[in-house]
Amino acid sequence: MASSSPKDRINRALIGTLTFPNSLLRYAATEPLLTGSLLFALTRAPLQYRSRLVRLLQEKGLSNDRFAVLIKTLKVLLAVGVAKRLNQGLTKLALNHWHLRKPGTPYQFGDLEKSELVVITGGCSGFGYEMVKSFSRHARVVILDISPMPEELERIPGVSYYHVDLTDFLAIETTAELIRKEHGNPSVLINNAGVANGTRLINSSAKLTERIFKVNLASHFVLIKEFLPGMLDARKGHIVTMASMASFMSQPGLVDYCCSKVGALYLHEGLRAELRSMYPNGTCIQTTCVHPSWHSTGIVKPYESELARAGVRFDPASNVSDAVVEQVLAARSGQIFMPRSEEGNTMFRKRPIWVQDAMLYLVKKRTGLVF
Repeated sequence: MASSSPKDRINRALIGTLTFPNSLLRYAATEPLLTGSLLFALTRAPLQYRSRLVRLLQEKGLSNDRFAVLIKTLKVLLAVGVAKRLNQGLTKLALNHWHLRKPGTPYQFGDLEKSELVVITGGCSGFGYEMVKSFSRHARVVILDISPMPEELERIPGVSYYHVDLTDFLAIETTAELIRKEHGNPSVLINNAGVANGTRLINSSAKLTERIFKVNLASHFVLIKEFLPGMLDARKGHIVTMASMASFMSQPGLVDYCCSKVGALYLHEGLRAELRSMYPNGTCIQTTCVHPSWHSTGIVKPYESELARAGVRFDPASNVSDAVVEQVLAARSGQIFMPRSEEGNTMFRKRPIWVQDAMLYLVKKRTGLVF
């Protein structure tokens, strides 16, 4: 690989600063355990320890005026950190319909009979493949996919496969009826399947665009309609929507894909609102929306070498699948950002347009991709 020029290195540094705001320093500055401990050590600790620490700072050149500024800064950071943690706690509570524990019927994950049934679309590759392997240790698993079932998954007890084209809604409805007949109603639905074409708007055919929206979004509606009633009757269920960090920013060459992922996010939010307000047992159902960034899956495979040359690091798909499995087993609703530092990039849309343009320009300079 050719060495990068100084200009390329500057571009990478700038994009890192703009798109990865949750650096270690920022985390430490708003972590109340750290700022609170330091503030206590400088103002409330026993005198012999406090004076020793203050003397050490003075020896490093910290004047009395600067010390006063440091104390004020720590107080502000502590207040910000506490407010941040309080906001996170209230958000988590709200996402779970203001219940500390899951209401309704408890799950039976991991029992000898494998009572629970998990349906995963796109389970033959990528995130779905990893989730099938993980969930199979705790429940029966049904895969819906147009791709053939890998031999490794065929050997796992309790894993079933149905060949389904997710653009064919009648086939989905027929298969859902067959699943209910042969396995019972699922307690977990993971709408994981996704496709992309990486094509400019004027080069994309209507057929390709239709396929993206059917697989990435419309099939979710059909599957929820098929399986949610059984979950409500059982007073337990979890619906996982695989969205993307593309839910928060539209990128050239991926406009149709990004639009489908915006729709997936809105479906998740609308479903949660309906469950809370329109169904007596609605709060017994958990909903989770997942927003992966760059991971080693089939969707990014065509661009993997170019992105790797540009310095983009790919996280393993298992990072996402592990987070989803943990969320479902814990019976928690929420949003999952992977890597977790990506949550800060949800603010992209709130930034001024000129900042957004600069960020997209730097991304293009960094990756060198032209779709």
